Amino acid sequence: MAGVPLRVEILRAGEEHVEQIARLAESRSLNRPDGTPGSVEGGFLVSAYSEADYRARLETAEHFYVAVKGGQVLAFLLAYSSDRVEPDEWLNRRIKTTLGNFLVIKQICVAQDAARGGIASMLYYHVLDQWDESPVIAAVVNDPPNDASARFHHKLGFQELTRLTPPDGLPRVVWVWRKPREAMLHAQYGIAVDLYKHEDNLNWQKLNNFFYITAGLAAATAFCLGKEGAGGSLGKGLAMIIAVIGIGVSLGFSLMLRFGRQYLLARKEAVIDLEEYMAWHGGERIVNRRTDDPRSAYLKVSPTGAIMMLLPVLVAACWLAVLGVLIAD
Repeated sequence: MAGVPLRVEILRAGEEHVEQIARLAESRSLNRPDGTPGSVEGGFLVSAYSEADYRARLETAEHFYVAVKGGQVLAFLLAYSSDRVEPDEWLNRRIKTTLGNFLVIKQICVAQDAARGGIASMLYYHVLDQWDESPVIAAVVNDPPNDASARFHHKLGFQELTRLTPPDGLPRVVWVWRKPREAMLHAQYGIAVDLYKHEDNLNWQKLNNFFYITAGLAAATAFCLGKEGAGGSLGKGLAMIIAVIGIGVSLGFSLMLRFGRQYLLARKEAVIDLEEYMAWHGGERIVNRRTDDPRSAYLKVSPTGAIMMLLPVLVAACWLAVLGVLIAD
């Protein structure tokens, strides 16, 4: 009907699309046939297949789709299961041997003038909605860094699985997407919460032990300098040694608490990620509740952790002052 804008359609790739697919792949290839380097802006293919290769994949690939608008191929996606991996695909064969079956998204390519229009996401979701037999992976070349592809996969829920360098010398980042398993996520949520509580308790135990050690060192210093202690130059020398130990202990505990805080925040982030999924399915946010409120920034990163790190630093400054007094005396 006249005046109605054409819509993008996702179709199974056919013989009539092969020529356009090959041209599109060549236009976004990093290594073009004429030897000129391709642009890396907005993502790229390491190399394009020939028309014959794409034609052969029409029969062998379980998922080979094109995004078409008005008869023009704007994008295509080629994916197939690990059962159809070719003998020369070193990376895919290694992953299958190590981890088991998967679906590999071998190529995703969008025309330059259709980029950032959501077409790549449409193609991905078209595949992900149909596939639930095994994880879905995508190997992205990381030299030069394919930042656009990395952002894209992260946005779609992919996670970085590993980094490998095949015999061709081009390092790859392997991204993986797995369909959520609710029972497994519930179990993992319990483990994540336990780890979060463990890190929190561990930090308080560190601080508690620090105060015990500091109290002991302070008592030893007072004894060395008191009448009932060694007294004189010997007592003063022992007190200086204890002060140096106190400085080292304080700085050491401050460092331990700093890393303990980082571990705690990492565990908290894991709990929040799981809560987001559960909230989508009707659960309530607990750890992540009200963190979007600008007035509740402390709920994201509690100032208590910073105070815990600063306390040993302040004690170290006190020990330094004691050492200075002993040296000056």
